[in-house]
Amino acid sequence: MRSGGPAEGTRQEDPFDEFVSARYQALLRGAFLITGDVHDARDLLHDALSRVYVRRGAIREPGAVEAYVRRAMVRTHVSRWRRTRREVLTPLLPDSPAAAVDTRDEELERALRALPPRQRTAVVLRYYADLSVAQVAEELGCSAATAKTHLARAMRTLRQELAPVKEMVGHDG
Repeated sequence: MRSGGPAEGTRQEDPFDEFVSARYQALLRGAFLITGDVHDARDLLHDALSRVYVRRGAIREPGAVEAYVRRAMVRTHVSRWRRTRREVLTPLLPDSPAAAVDTRDEELERALRALPPRQRTAVVLRYYADLSVAQVAEELGCSAATAKTHLARAMRTLRQELAPVKEMVGHDG
């Protein structure tokens, strides 16, 4: 007879499984905003979750798992575009997360996809993941000044791209 383990036929829920169940859609949305493609986003998220899963025992703070996954997504994405040095953007597929959103969200996603990868990643980390500039810089592996430059250039481009949409929709909407 074994001792110290769960009873025969029962299974203890892994905290990592619970985390993935609770945060999967939000993480997938963040991955989509980083990559601009639903299929690449799924691949990126699954790669990041696999990397963190293997090292989950080393994570001392239970609330830090999401930060580890986010960092793994950013690092994996940066590694991929450094290898290719080019990006092929595809239109949204009908079954993508953005298919049912209103025009403004579609325009924002289109404008985000048009940004260079580092600028897009900086914007997603700063405004979607709500990280500080210092945290964005750390995630991107650059100085805070460089992160601010990426953010400023991205925001200038987004304002220019989205100005016609704002006029079309109105300032209150």
